[in-house]
Amino acid sequence: MESLILDYLSKYGYVILFLAGLFGIVGIPAPEESLFVYIGMLAKNGSISFAGAAAALISGAIIGMAISYTLGRIIGQPLLDRYGKYLGVTKKRLRKTIMNWDLSKSLFVGFFIPGIRQFNPYFAGIAKFTIPGFMALSVLGASMWVLMYMSAGFLISSYIKIEPLYLGIAGALFFIIFIIRFIVKWRKSSHSR
Repeated sequence: MESLILDYLSKYGYVILFLAGLFGIVGIPAPEESLFVYIGMLAKNGSISFAGAAAALISGAIIGMAISYTLGRIIGQPLLDRYGKYLGVTKKRLRKTIMNWDLSKSLFVGFFIPGIRQFNPYFAGIAKFTIPGFMALSVLGASMWVLMYMSAGFLISSYIKIEPLYLGIAGALFFIIFIIRFIVKWRKSSHSR
């Protein structure tokens, strides 16, 4: 698997990493953290540049945040008005959530929670969060998110040899646990109404 990834990276360069960062935000909730750890491990053994990989991933995530924010700002409210009732999202419930939601903290910390990082920029757009504030938090959050996991992979590979397959399995396991916990909390909150 490692040779396949290295082959793609050598052919297509850091465009793949940029797209991974972009679709990690705009796409489906996935455990990108395992990819970042693996990229850090590759950087440790000299297969790719740590700085180049980090720049590609961070810039992809920032562009993904901007796209999601713009979509939320332009079409988010009309979509919620039209289809929100099917998801249990009413105008009153949405307004209450936005009023009680610490958007600044959520945008920064949300990078570290799969699923939340994908929805945060949409909700920030719907809530008409200021563009400079949004971008500042996006840059800071994306940088911390990518650098922390890449650095972990870089450091881990200095001491322990981990097969990439195990990273993918661990990432998928954490994602499944997150989804199960989310469903359990959602069911408990819907039964308490």
